[in-house]
Amino acid sequence: MRPRCSVLTGLAACLLLGPLAATAQDDMLWRQVAEENTVYMELQEGLVVLELNPAFAPKTVQQFKRLVQEDFYRGLSFYRVIEGFVAQGGDESDIGIPTTQPSLKAEFEISWDDELPWMRVEQKDFYRAETGFIDGFAAARSGKKAWLTHCPGVVAMARETDPDSSRTDFYIVIGQAPRYLDRNLTIFARVIYGMDVVQRIRRGPIEQNGIIENDLDRSRIVRMHMAAEVEVEQKKDFYVMDTSSKGFKGYMDQRRNRKDDFFHQKPPKVLDVCQVPVGIRAEKADVPEQLLTPLLEQATENSPGEAGG
Repeated sequence: MRPRCSVLTGLAACLLLGPLAATAQDDMLWRQVAEENTVYMELQEGLVVLELNPAFAPKTVQQFKRLVQEDFYRGLSFYRVIEGFVAQGGDESDIGIPTTQPSLKAEFEISWDDELPWMRVEQKDFYRAETGFIDGFAAARSGKKAWLTHCPGVVAMARETDPDSSRTDFYIVIGQAPRYLDRNLTIFARVIYGMDVVQRIRRGPIEQNGIIENDLDRSRIVRMHMAAEVEVEQKKDFYVMDTSSKGFKGYMDQRRNRKDDFFHQKPPKVLDVCQVPVGIRAEKADVPEQLLTPLLEQATENSPGEAGG
């Protein structure tokens, strides 16, 4: 059973849902992110929180959890950061530094299961696949296969030419969605809090393919923790829009059919799965409810004068 809660109220709701119709707000449900799939990543720039996805990448998630629990990533850096593309960090084994960690079998896609909570976005996108959401993760499917898509905020494993060569290094998508990477790398998580922090990670030079040679010029991982290991006073319960709910469908329909006065030339009624921000919120017992939607805020900035992005 996936925990759900009612729609936000007050100012937070207005900021998060923007111009959503009242009926969509009333029908919006929220899914609580499981503690066992929540990772707190402390960077020099601030806190980032990840949601792992064992349904699509069970072996990768298992190894990543082990590395986090062993404090493997403490002090490691983001050594390859390309503006508008990805921020890649780890022990640099992806670029030839020796590591003793075992390699992982590729987990690029899964077999389709009719029990998956699928919410369709488009029947066929420009990659000729049906796109949609599964438990808040942007996904696609074709025939009997389904996979997660490279939208901003996605976290995936780096690898060499061999598809089964991922070990420790991972990257976060920080720019426009590089969808051509879909089904070529293992997506295992996404940023649910702190994308603004991720965007402050130091960039590398374009002429060196983003590699930051000087170790002192890199952003560093102070430490990673599984949520269960975080001190109670620092812990939050994270909630994401339930993408299988009637309210979320209404939210998507409104983004597809832009009726706002801002648009003098109405966009076509199509929707890119990577342009549907999934709202995030957090609750903490001793503080007021907070709105934590950096991805949504970024999307809003793309349409000045439009309240909801």
